Amino acid sequence: MPSNPVPLQDPVLDQAIAWLVKLRAFPGDAAVAPELQAGIAAWRAADPRHEQVWSELMASEEQFQRLVALPVPASQWHGPLKRLNRRRQHSQSRRRWMGNAMLGLGAIALGAVAARHAGLFDALDGASYATRTGDQRQLRLGDGTALALNTSSSVQLRFDDTRRLLLLRQGEIFIDTGADAQWPHHRPFWVQTAHARLQALGTRFDVRQHTDGTQLTVLEGRVAVHVAGADPLVAQPGEIVDIHPDGRLVRRAARASAMDPTAWLEQSLVVRQMRLADVVAQLARYRSGWLQCDPAVADLQVSGVFQLQDTDVALEALAQALPLTIERRTRFWVRVAAAGRSR
Repeated sequence: MPSNPVPLQDPVLDQAIAWLVKLRAFPGDAAVAPELQAGIAAWRAADPRHEQVWSELMASEEQFQRLVALPVPASQWHGPLKRLNRRRQHSQSRRRWMGNAMLGLGAIALGAVAARHAGLFDALDGASYATRTGDQRQLRLGDGTALALNTSSSVQLRFDDTRRLLLLRQGEIFIDTGADAQWPHHRPFWVQTAHARLQALGTRFDVRQHTDGTQLTVLEGRVAVHVAGADPLVAQPGEIVDIHPDGRLVRRAARASAMDPTAWLEQSLVVRQMRLADVVAQLARYRSGWLQCDPAVADLQVSGVFQLQDTDVALEALAQALPLTIERRTRFWVRVAAAGRSR
């Protein structure tokens, strides 16, 4: 790891990781690689600081570059990854991660009728959807909303004449709200968690419910956060709101976070200067059994891109890049410890 780590909020580090995401997404695509390499070379040459940050990042990553390729054909991820990188470059253009283009309202209405008869819409009032550990699921709801469920997540729909309500029972979801064009009047879209009620104001956002509260990340539009006994807080694009069980709301900038909160949509875990213990905790969400980190190495800093389809590959990558050993008693009991240390 670098002896003088780059500050967490450094935008140059964000740019370097964005280039790394692109590079890792197309490891075997001969048509794309030269263009990417040329772009990276130009970026590195543009400023000595770029070269410094890139060198520091690659010094900690070079041991596992070959291990983190996405486990699906690159062509399937080209659209989502382009959108991820446009977002990293602060593009304000409207985009959809499901589908290839946003349809006009008339086309949505006509297409919706045909889709219902063809059984293409998944959502009915009262319908429930869930994922198992390590799985993800993508849905297109009848109102045009795109919904993705992360690992170990479950939701229930409560749509009626006056509202669209999604109950997040557990886990994490990503929502790109639909226009509800088929309905005579616009119905507000709400997400209910154990800690708050969130009103989407024409937006794309991520919601994760965990034991310590709910985390909201807004990519586009706005989301109003309602908790008992307080005025609503309106979260803006690029913000994360941590909602605590006691009703406290803590707002922070998404770009200052040690983890990209929506990289899971690309089957990736993207971190910058994150504690090893926290990286291991994130990987544990995507596997069954017991995965823990030795306190002796918990504070090691990690920056990089890991695939989530095979967390064993990610663990081996960590062991090659850092002075670590992966202890396995069974496939369901795994511990990340200091190299040469076991118990």
